[in-house]
Amino acid sequence: MSGKSHSTEKAKANANRLGKHGRSETSLLPKSIRCDKNSPCSSCQIAKLPCGTTTVGRTESQSSATPETNPEKGDLSLIQESVLEIKKRLERLEQSQQTPKQSFEVCIVTAERNAASALSTTFQNEPSFQQQSAQASLSAEISAEETGNSDQEIQYSLASLKSLLQGHNLPSSVNDLYFPCSTPRAPVEDIELPPMSLVVAALKKATVILHNGFRDHMMLENLCKKVYFPARPSSKGEVTLMNGLLFYLLDAYSQEDQADLSSSDCATYAKLCEKNFCDGIQDYECLVTPTLENIQCLMMGAMKAQGDARPSLCWTLVSTGARLCQSLGYHRESEVARGPPDLADAKRHVFWMLYMIDKIMSLNLGRASSFPDYDIDVEVFSPNPNPSFWAWDKVLMAFIELCKLQGQMYDELYSARARRQPPEMRSRLIQERSAGLFAWHVNLKKVQLPSDGTRKPNIDTQHAQDQNDLNLLISWSDFFYYYILTLLYGAKTSQEAATHISSQRYKAASLGLQCHVQNYAKLSSTEVPNMKLYSGWILLFSSFAPFLVVFTHSLASHSQADIDLLRQVLRTLEAGRSISAATTRLHEVCSVFLRFATAFVLARQDCFGSYNREEDSFTFPVGLGEDSAAGTGTGTGTGTDVYDVASGFGGLEGVQGDLLPMSAFLGTCLGENINGLWNMDFS
Repeated sequence: MSGKSHSTEKAKANANRLGKHGRSETSLLPKSIRCDKNSPCSSCQIAKLPCGTTTVGRTESQSSATPETNPEKGDLSLIQESVLEIKKRLERLEQSQQTPKQSFEVCIVTAERNAASALSTTFQNEPSFQQQSAQASLSAEISAEETGNSDQEIQYSLASLKSLLQGHNLPSSVNDLYFPCSTPRAPVEDIELPPMSLVVAALKKATVILHNGFRDHMMLENLCKKVYFPARPSSKGEVTLMNGLLFYLLDAYSQEDQADLSSSDCATYAKLCEKNFCDGIQDYECLVTPTLENIQCLMMGAMKAQGDARPSLCWTLVSTGARLCQSLGYHRESEVARGPPDLADAKRHVFWMLYMIDKIMSLNLGRASSFPDYDIDVEVFSPNPNPSFWAWDKVLMAFIELCKLQGQMYDELYSARARRQPPEMRSRLIQERSAGLFAWHVNLKKVQLPSDGTRKPNIDTQHAQDQNDLNLLISWSDFFYYYILTLLYGAKTSQEAATHISSQRYKAASLGLQCHVQNYAKLSSTEVPNMKLYSGWILLFSSFAPFLVVFTHSLASHSQADIDLLRQVLRTLEAGRSISAATTRLHEVCSVFLRFATAFVLARQDCFGSYNREEDSFTFPVGLGEDSAAGTGTGTGTGTDVYDVASGFGGLEGVQGDLLPMSAFLGTCLGENINGLWNMDFS
């Protein structure tokens, strides 16, 4: 009897659990899984299914009030839900397996992210309200002292005024560079860095000059100490700057065979540092907060952007750095000289480096400079007394003087104000600037004759570190000189004048290309070719306009010598095309021009425009390229454009697709819109 009653109770319990339709959702579970009678049971919780045990407490009336449903439909919906859940879990599992696991060791440091704000001591000149208020307060105080007036109201007012003015130096919301309603960001950030052991090994070998624009050769070591052994939380700017310097160092070592440094490890961690650096300089705080580290990061980022064939990014970073320099007063000697000598020199150095890049880009892009010379009186940094670095600083200072001349060229010949000058004044300015360029070139290459009669260069590189690199840099200045001279002779004497390639301009362009070919010959003859240094500091900071001048002269004169020179130049670009995206782009564009010139000269067709054989000069028809730039494909004025010339005869079918943008380009680049060749889009 007891067994029978037990089985009866069990059947009732099962019936209650199964409900009216006699089947529970738990029946979907495998038979090997038993229900633990909890509500809901653990098996249903794991499978994420509705549990039938929760319906035990329902009253009969509730169950009778429930509308009749098809049990098969209910089971089907549950099966579908289960299948969807299984699919989701499988997808998550596949994604987790596909996510690449980090296979190399990293060191994680915490960087302090300060809220974007301008320093309370940012530079303000005499016209500012703050400076006027300080002057007025001083006048009031002196007046009260001279009169000896002890009136309490006067004394109280003076005390309040002093307190108010002193409050300007305290943190305030007026210095915030963000809106209060914006989403706040985390105050700290974890950043993955190369392991300390690799960094220490790299620093021990860092005895060569890093060609990244910095002259403080202890900067990287000091930054590594601050970040890896922090006495206080490192700022995001310090970590970003360290990553940038490490990137250049490890990238250089990745191309060399080192006994205690794996080239593959250096390449891996160079990419990590590059990513950290790029993330850092594109961070809002870096772009708006005026600090020395942020400005140094922007300067190095501008140089990297130019090497990566991103001139617009380079221009943006330089302009941003110029604004931060002005905010901190780096353009005024009185502000810079207030700090310790080493800190003041670091500020001067980063200012003049940005100044150089800006002036070069200003002339190449045809845009006004972000560094107005009329508002700059800060001195150039002092040469390093160490003989190993003294010559490097002297060469850098010489190039600063060259960039000042480039800035004067734009202001006096290419700016909107310069266009309104009478032709005779513009002609005089061209002659004056050419004389200034010649004097600079002679001074850099000048050879002194001491009492013993031995020839000695003006800048003695005998004791310089990396002497071979420095001597190459000085010899490369010939190309820079002729390239700028080509741009100078290309300035029109009047706005209405036709674009003219004079014999002077052609000669300067031809000599510039010959210097470029010789420079590459010197590189290939050295034991360790340093094409990266040449492309980074010389080639990519020129518009390469001499190539276009010689190209156009070949069309006008049908000169095979010009074609041969252009072909030699293209061979040098072929050898260095893998250095960076910019050199690859330059090679592609020059290749298109050479293909056209070769076919054109072989066809012996008359060129558009007017060529004077006696003077060896060429004049474009007025309006060349204007309609082409507008997309019509036809030139205006008295001549024909490049596209129409090519359409008039055979032999150029393979390049005609490239000629429409080329025609518009020639109508502007050889005039006064002097752009970098690798910036053109021929796609």
